[in-house]
Amino acid sequence: MKNDPPFAAPPVVAWPRRVRVAGAISFILLLSPAGYSQTKSLVIAVEDDAAPWSRADGTGYANDLVVAAFKAVGIEVELRAMPYARCKRMVVNGEIVGCLSMSPSQEFVGVVEFSARPLFTCYAGYFYNVDKPPQVRRQEDLPLKTVVGTVIGYEYPEAFENLRRKGVIIPEASPSEEINLKKLALGRVDLALLTYNEVKSSGWLIERAGVNGKVKTAFRAGVLDSYIGFSKKNPKGPWALQQFNKGYRLITINGTVGRVKTRWSRKLAREKTSERE
Repeated sequence: MKNDPPFAAPPVVAWPRRVRVAGAISFILLLSPAGYSQTKSLVIAVEDDAAPWSRADGTGYANDLVVAAFKAVGIEVELRAMPYARCKRMVVNGEIVGCLSMSPSQEFVGVVEFSARPLFTCYAGYFYNVDKPPQVRRQEDLPLKTVVGTVIGYEYPEAFENLRRKGVIIPEASPSEEINLKKLALGRVDLALLTYNEVKSSGWLIERAGVNGKVKTAFRAGVLDSYIGFSKKNPKGPWALQQFNKGYRLITINGTVGRVKTRWSRKLAREKTSERE
């Protein structure tokens, strides 16, 4: 019986060098952040109780800035409203691309990168009950164990954090600033620490909480820059940050940022007038 010929391996195809290089580049681009350039939509988490910067219905001054910035570079954004503590946790863990509005804190180092420019700058200021005015004029002189109403998950100025670590300030956290103002009016906290600026004024906060004539502003704790934060753990995070920065530069140059601010200032004025009628 004649022996069968030995098994012959299939011939090795030598692809042209240009084909091999092109294939390798395509694979790298697919895996890299630049490969997300084909993505035309993103889901961004946003606080649901920071009106008028961010409202529960997904509208807000900061929300409009973020949507406009991404739209300027051809990206549609879905804003998913949720409590700030959850928004922050999801972006830190990489469960979502971004969260707004966030301020710098040591807990974000290495895991969250902020936009090149803040969405807005605000003050952190103390409010007091008119029946129990503070006996000091600055936070450094507050007595030990002063109970201050804060919001769950919020970042506050470092000067406030230093007093908290020393035991001068005892934070009592609530889900929102509105709740803190109501607790202050009822005498359940010594002071309340709230954030405000020209869009979200201190007077607007007091009226919204329904505590007119019961609480007033005292002194400030410091200044906070508020950004959109992008997750370093989420694969789309670096790319989304790059696109946002590019878009935000464009809407700053073309005047969109100023128009958004004007629109919201007028909107709040109309709402205030409507409530009085």
